[in-house]
Amino acid sequence: MKDGNSGPRVLITISCLGRGGTEMQTLYLVRALLLAGYEVTVACVFEHEPEVEREYRNAGARVLLMEQDRSRGAFALVGRFRALFAEERPDLVHVQYMTPGMLPVVAARLAGVRRVLATVHQPYSRWHSPLWKLYLRFSALLCDHFIAVSRAAEQSWFGSSHRYAYGDETRLPAHFTLYNAVDVRKIRELCAEGHEQAEKSGRGAFVFGFLGRLSHEKGADLLFDAFDVLSRKHEHLGLLVVGDGPEKKRIEDRYSGSGWWKKVTFQGLCSWREAMTQFASMDAVVVPSRFEGFGLSAVEALAAGKPVIASECGSLSEIIENGISGLIFPEEDTDALAAAMERLLSDRPLRDRLATHAAARADEFDVGRFNRNVAGIYNRMFQDARR
Repeated sequence: MKDGNSGPRVLITISCLGRGGTEMQTLYLVRALLLAGYEVTVACVFEHEPEVEREYRNAGARVLLMEQDRSRGAFALVGRFRALFAEERPDLVHVQYMTPGMLPVVAARLAGVRRVLATVHQPYSRWHSPLWKLYLRFSALLCDHFIAVSRAAEQSWFGSSHRYAYGDETRLPAHFTLYNAVDVRKIRELCAEGHEQAEKSGRGAFVFGFLGRLSHEKGADLLFDAFDVLSRKHEHLGLLVVGDGPEKKRIEDRYSGSGWWKKVTFQGLCSWREAMTQFASMDAVVVPSRFEGFGLSAVEALAAGKPVIASECGSLSEIIENGISGLIFPEEDTDALAAAMERLLSDRPLRDRLATHAAARADEFDVGRFNRNVAGIYNRMFQDARR
């Protein structure tokens, strides 16, 4: 129950609580709202990892585990959401728009919730059915405002985009972009710790790095294809892979017999803190995605001051300023990726210049700016005379 001293009640719905980028960004949202004086409840619809749930609770959120079966029908889920919202009586519902998509938005309106927000974390792509866009656009009509995590994502769903900036005196548009956040200061601290360890171990090779899930959409196979080309020309090369996934076996089957295979280090799954220290052992970071909702690993690499080579997929070409804070190559073009890696490898002044601008670019996505933006958006909604 709400006491006399607490702020407005916000209920955030999220599909699951795991180790994905959406969950991390929702945790940043929770912290920003708590800092701004809001009372926050997070409703997890399906699966959860106890450790992640504890992180949310430790941040100060109340967590409700709905534990719904994914095979449950739409009408049943809407009924469950509606009952939850009627019982909790939040002042605002913020839907993390992923499966089950529009259902909690519909339920919030049926339950009489006065303010409804939604955030979509992925762009519309060739993998989506046209019905997905129809559902999302219908959901947007039921929301006060609909947020995208990048202008590329917003453009793909709505045909136009507008980036929210704190201090904008105009009314919030129906849909807009609020960039995801990283803790720049913490990443730099952890990277510095990693540098101390790397200096003790010593290394002479130039190391390209990959951080993320080894899956088709993340394009790790494209990086290995390009590394194969590069290794025929350069002896002192290394590849550090932080992460795991279904593509690892296919990559091993294809390349484990190659002479350069011993130059590859698979770090495996790591905690976020451990993963950030691994940047210290990388001279450059490659993000070869075929599909990308935001590109969190690219921003983390920028924060660590690393030159980034990224595909032009989704928001990556929006995050990375080509030739300024990194290099962009056409999606799925292995030859272009190898050429970009070759360019970075052989041009030390370029690497130094990109690294300097990378650190500056990362500040655009810092959690402090995100916190101000979240406070501005929510405060505007609650101060709007029409509400």
